[in-house]
Amino acid sequence: MFKNKTMNLFDEKIRERKIIYDELLKKELESLNTKIKSDKYDVNKMITKSGFGNVYHDLLDSKDKLSSEYQSKYNQAYHSIDVELYKLNKRIDRETKSINYRYNNKKEKVYDQVLSKIM
Repeated sequence: MFKNKTMNLFDEKIRERKIIYDELLKKELESLNTKIKSDKYDVNKMITKSGFGNVYHDLLDSKDKLSSEYQSKYNQAYHSIDVELYKLNKRIDRETKSINYRYNNKKEKVYDQVLSKIM
């Protein structure tokens, strides 16, 4: 009987301590979550406050610079291709007009010759 009573006391103490432990754990987790969500632990602010802030922003600036240089070179290449295509189209139009003019002249000459022979 004494043994059962002692076991019950131990079990009760263990349950009480587990309840206290769970409550403290829950409270601390909530506190930790609110701290993490606060502005104090914002990544951008932490980077800005540290010595790496300038390095980080310089890397971003150099990345933007490379991106803009790439975009500029792409635009230049695209523009030069567009200019060449425009020149080729103009040349084709001139050649087409010249061929049509010569064809119409020959057609008129043949037509006139046929009419002159018929009449």
